[in-house]
Amino acid sequence: MKKLIRPLDIILIAVLLLGGIGFGIYSKNSTKSATAVIYIDGEIYQSIELTKVEKSYELTLPCSPEATLLVERNRISFIKADCNDKLCVGTGKLSYRGDTAACLPAKAVVTIENGGEKEIDALVY
Repeated sequence: MKKLIRPLDIILIAVLLLGGIGFGIYSKNSTKSATAVIYIDGEIYQSIELTKVEKSYELTLPCSPEATLLVERNRISFIKADCNDKLCVGTGKLSYRGDTAACLPAKAVVTIENGGEKEIDALVY
C-alpha cells in the first residue's frame, strides 16, 4: 500500500503556507500611508490619507455632471455619477499605489499615491 503523504510533500506544503502568510503580510502593509489625491479640472481638489479614515463616508465632488466618491479605510471608489456612461463607477475600489479612476465628463480623477517617492514602473526606448 502506497503512502498518501511523503516527507517531501510535508516540506512543500509548509513552504507554500509560509509563502502565503508572507505574501498576506506584505499585501496588508503595501497600503501603508496610501493617499488618495482627487483632481477636478486638472487641479488638486483634496488629498485624503486613506489609512487614517475611521468611518466610511460619501464625498460629493463639486463638478458638473455630479460625481460621488465612497471613502473607506484603505480604499476609495466612485459610487454615483450623473454622466451617461458611468464608466468611473465600474472601475471599482482603488487601494494600491498607481490605481486611478476618472470621470471624464466631470473632469474628475482619483489617484492613489504613497507618501514615498514613486518607483519606475517601466522604461521605453
